[in-house]
Amino acid sequence: MDKGNRHNLVTFGLAGLLLLPACRWDAPDPERDDTPTSGRILVLADADCRAVIDQELMVFTSFYPKAEVNVRYMDEAALLRNMQSDSVRCVVTTVDPGADQDAYLRSRNITPRIVPVYHGGVAVAINPASLVRQLDLDDLRRLLDRQALNVTTDVADTRALDSLEAIFAGSGSGVARLLVDSLGIKQLKARSVPDVAAAMDQVANNPRTVALLPFEAISDLDNPQVREWRNRVRLVPIAATPGGEALLPSQSTLADGSYPLRRTVKMIVMEGKSGLGTGFVSFVANHKGQRIILKLGVAPISIPSRDVEIVP
Repeated sequence: MDKGNRHNLVTFGLAGLLLLPACRWDAPDPERDDTPTSGRILVLADADCRAVIDQELMVFTSFYPKAEVNVRYMDEAALLRNMQSDSVRCVVTTVDPGADQDAYLRSRNITPRIVPVYHGGVAVAINPASLVRQLDLDDLRRLLDRQALNVTTDVADTRALDSLEAIFAGSGSGVARLLVDSLGIKQLKARSVPDVAAAMDQVANNPRTVALLPFEAISDLDNPQVREWRNRVRLVPIAATPGGEALLPSQSTLADGSYPLRRTVKMIVMEGKSGLGTGFVSFVANHKGQRIILKLGVAPISIPSRDVEIVP
C-alpha cells in the first residue's frame, strides 16, 4: 500500500471516530418510553383497596414481565395530597379529583380518564357477645355524631348502642369520609387504629367496640387471615331506613345496590399517552381483571361471562 492510500485510510478512520458520538444510540427510558405492557410507572392507591390491587398487580406482571408497576398505598387524605405529582400516572380511589387536582391536571394539559372497576362497601363488625343484631343509617348517625344523640332508634336495647365506641382503620380513612358525607355527620365521634388487623383485634376482644371497615379487606374467604378475622367477629346487617330490610354486604347486595353502604372504586389515568398506566387500568377493567375481582368477593363493574357447553 503506497503512502497516499495509507494517508486516506487514516483520514477516514479519524472522521469515523469523530462521527461516533453523533450516532450514539440511547437505550429506552422505562419511565418515558413505556408502552401499555412494558416500562415503569408509579400508582397511588387507597389503602382500603390493597387486597384487590395486590391481586391484580400480581397477575398483570405475570402476564407482562417487562411491566414494573410501583404501587404506593396510603389513606385517602394523603392520596389526594400526593396525586399532584408529575411522577404519578394512575390513582386508585373512591373519590373523583377535586378542584385542586383538576387545576393541577389542566396545568399539565392532561384530561384524566376515570374508569370504575368495582363496587365495594363499608362493613360494620361487632363483637359476637354484643346485644346489637342490626342497625339502620339513623343508628349509625347516632353512633358516630356527637350532635345526634336524640335520633330515635329501633335497636332493641338502646343502651347497647349508646355504650359502643366506633373505630376506623387508618387516620385518613375513606370509610370515615364516606360516612361523614353521606350521613351528614357534623362532629365525628370515633377514633382510628393503625389498620384492619388492629381493628379486628379490638372488636374481638372488646364487646363495646364496633369497627367500620372496607368490605374488600375482609371479603376474600379463600384467604386464611380473612377467615380467622371473620370467625372472631360478627358482621351487622344494615337497613337504609328504620324498620327496613337489613342486609349484609355481599357480592350480590353490592352488585344490585341494595346494601346501603356501597361505594364504587375507580382508577384514574393521568398520562397524556397510551402508556403503562393505560395498560394496567385496561387489564383491571376488562375480563381478566374483573374475574379476579369476582373471586375476591366484591362486585365487579362488568360480570365476566361464563360459557357452558352442553354435550348431548
